[in-house]
Amino acid sequence: MNLLLLSLLAAVGVWLLIFLYRSNNRKRSELLLPVRPASIVKIHSYKSFGIIATVRFQYDLTPQIGDRLHEDGNIYKITGVVFSDSKQEQPKETWDCRLVKI
Repeated sequence: MNLLLLSLLAAVGVWLLIFLYRSNNRKRSELLLPVRPASIVKIHSYKSFGIIATVRFQYDLTPQIGDRLHEDGNIYKITGVVFSDSKQEQPKETWDCRLVKI
């Protein structure tokens, strides 16, 4: 009976160590992702799913979902890019994005 209890505790301990190791590596790898320099031109709304804002990027690359941007000491993750059908008078590097503050 003691041997069974000991082996069960050992198995739970090993599982806990593996789980903590994986979650720590996942958090550490997120910190190493590249961050795009950008400035938030206008915040349109705060919603439960994030912030909808007009963002001006320094480089002329189309923003992708999952990109991270840095603005005034805060890091935001892009969860959506809004493409409008109507052609507005916006510079080429300005996009409407859905953001989540990290």
